[in-house]
Amino acid sequence: MFYRVDYQLGVLIAGFIVGILFSRRTENADPHQVARLYYAVIATLLVLRTVAFFGSMLTHYQDFWNTAGGLAGDISSLLYGALFGLSARRKDARKLLTDPVILSALSMTLAFTFAIAGTAKAFSMTPMTEFFTQSGYSTTFLKFIVFAEVFGAIGLLLPWALAPALGGLTVDMFGAVVTHVRNGDPLNDSTGAIDLLIRLAVLGVLLILSSRRESQRTIRGAVLAVSTIGLVCLLFAVGGSVAMRHHTQPASISPGSHE
Repeated sequence: MFYRVDYQLGVLIAGFIVGILFSRRTENADPHQVARLYYAVIATLLVLRTVAFFGSMLTHYQDFWNTAGGLAGDISSLLYGALFGLSARRKDARKLLTDPVILSALSMTLAFTFAIAGTAKAFSMTPMTEFFTQSGYSTTFLKFIVFAEVFGAIGLLLPWALAPALGGLTVDMFGAVVTHVRNGDPLNDSTGAIDLLIRLAVLGVLLILSSRRESQRTIRGAVLAVSTIGLVCLLFAVGGSVAMRHHTQPASISPGSHE
């Protein structure tokens, strides 16, 4: 069975292969120049995706705008994979991937995704309310998630709020996966959250490697640190899901339900 996750991973892998193929030609290019080019292209694609999103919401040409937005998103994912493919054969791969411009581009992409996700939920309150109610959650919790994703997106753009935003959004995405698994939903329903969890983890690893205080930390050490934080976030997500369902369940029982 073909899952959306297969397609998303396929795009990333294709981008990685393209990056490797061009790595020899760009291995002598200044890493900061490569970073600036990547940032410029990603910023342009985000503008296009923003236009496509609001076009699909506010005009009658939804199919066109959805296709355009999807294409821009696929190109962005292709370039994401290509970035790591280009770095695979570079001696200064760590310098390239931890360049502040690269980190800004990755943060900006995640911020856009979560901002759009929160906004989309706000524009689709009726179906989202039905899903949250069927999953055992309250409408208040749905509103909290909307605000959390929007403000989390803003936090990704603020240096002092970046780490808390990464942690909070990781809990959010683990919560989404846990909810779909508990509901028995198909894997396709979790692919967006899985993709974002991977990107959040990658950004976390790169941020640790870029820290001056962690200049001697190995990639293995950074991955271990992020994995540990991820496990804590997963436990928070599971505990929060159980707590919210337990808190909501009594309220869903009407006064005359036992009569």
